[in-house]
Amino acid sequence: MASFFIERSVELVHDKLMHLIIVGQDLSYFAHIHPVFTGTNGNFTINHIFPESGIYKLWFDFKPRGGTQTLIIFMTDVRGLPTPSPRIPVYDGVYVKESSDKIYQISLKLPEEKIIAKMDTDIVFSISDASGNPIIDLEPLMGAGGHSVIISSDIQEFLHVHPTDEVEPNWKGGPNVSFRASFPKPGLYKAWGQFQHKGKIMMADFVLKVT
Repeated sequence: MASFFIERSVELVHDKLMHLIIVGQDLSYFAHIHPVFTGTNGNFTINHIFPESGIYKLWFDFKPRGGTQTLIIFMTDVRGLPTPSPRIPVYDGVYVKESSDKIYQISLKLPEEKIIAKMDTDIVFSISDASGNPIIDLEPLMGAGGHSVIISSDIQEFLHVHPTDEVEPNWKGGPNVSFRASFPKPGLYKAWGQFQHKGKIMMADFVLKVT
């Protein structure tokens, strides 16, 4: 168990008081979790099991009341077994992935032109069932039609991107969910998309090449 202290009270961001993004140094591991506010002394707590030893980077995303959205970054060295072999991201041009339970297909649509650094880019996730039938009754996830995080291959750049359209709590939609991102520098990035259907969260990740 870890505990984190924030001196000021915080406001909701994407329907949560705090978001914690954890990635492995080679981006092969990703977790998006929400520390629990204990209600005493400004403490948030979290229980998390790391799958293997190695270096992990942690981004805490929150908004102090009356302030601006803030990122606090930590690096941690997890010891123990198993010990992984490095799995460096490789651009493969694959833009259709199965969800881990193989119930859904998640595809990523990019502009026909190259993704260019420091320019706004619209990226669209499209969700269907395993047979390719579009899902049109997606549910809000963290107050939006979906959620996406994009991180550079050197784990220096973190993009917590937002859907281009807001949704109501009773929203049902899909199959497309659009996001807008601006990549700060050229290179490889990994993009994770998370969506909710019938109370179940699905996720897929894609490697992007930015020029």
